[in-house]
Amino acid sequence: MACFSLSDALAKQIAGMSAVEIAWFRYMFLLVSVMPVALVRPATWKTARPVLELGRALAMVMSAVLFLIGLQLIPIAEATAMSYASPLYVTLLAMALLGEPMTLRRWTPLLLGFAGVVIVVRPGTSSFGGAEVFPLASSMAWAVAVILTRKISATDSIATTMLYTALIGELVLTVMLPTMDADLVTRASPKLIGMAAAWCIAQWLVVAAYRAAAPSTIAPFSYSQLIWAGLLGYGLFRHVPDVISLVGMAVILSSGLYAAWLTRQSPL
Repeated sequence: MACFSLSDALAKQIAGMSAVEIAWFRYMFLLVSVMPVALVRPATWKTARPVLELGRALAMVMSAVLFLIGLQLIPIAEATAMSYASPLYVTLLAMALLGEPMTLRRWTPLLLGFAGVVIVVRPGTSSFGGAEVFPLASSMAWAVAVILTRKISATDSIATTMLYTALIGELVLTVMLPTMDADLVTRASPKLIGMAAAWCIAQWLVVAAYRAAAPSTIAPFSYSQLIWAGLLGYGLFRHVPDVISLVGMAVILSSGLYAAWLTRQSPL
């Protein structure tokens, strides 16, 4: 989670580059990291669900670009907090598309977390500038990717999904890519490399974590990204969220910890 926040902070520092360009560099690093696995293991290229792999990759690209647009317009801590609307979207999609049952115990932390997001966003007030729509839309695209991942995981390996996510994502972003300013890329290269490398490392660490431990054990740690985003936001940009935003973030963090505690007590 610290690597994700570090990548976001460095992305926010790179002035003059579009969200598509920044995402292109991230996906390029991911593709370079996954290609050796695909070359050593030809079976990695085989997928039983090509349409779903395509849909997942497109949803991931959309989520990445939308979040980066929002990140350029609002502080990193607030943008990160808004992305935690995704658990509610995932649950609604899982009910509608996968037929997953829901109980009151599962709804409670989800609605609590979404309430925290609403507190941070504050729609209908003067604090709502419109840019908040981008991280919220990003979380919706992420939720679609999560649902497709659940369906794909029954037939395709993690390496296969990572390969097609990186390959399709890079191809789509290349088509969308505007003409790059070579001088700007050169000047920003240290931050670009650090930003893309941190994001790539974070992707692989998440995969490794979920392979080493149960999701219920890992999930609470995802909320630590709020803390890292806040620390980096202050350390690099001297931004301190206002009291209302801090309350919303605290509610989001509490909802995540509560959900994890419920899961450990008994399956939700």
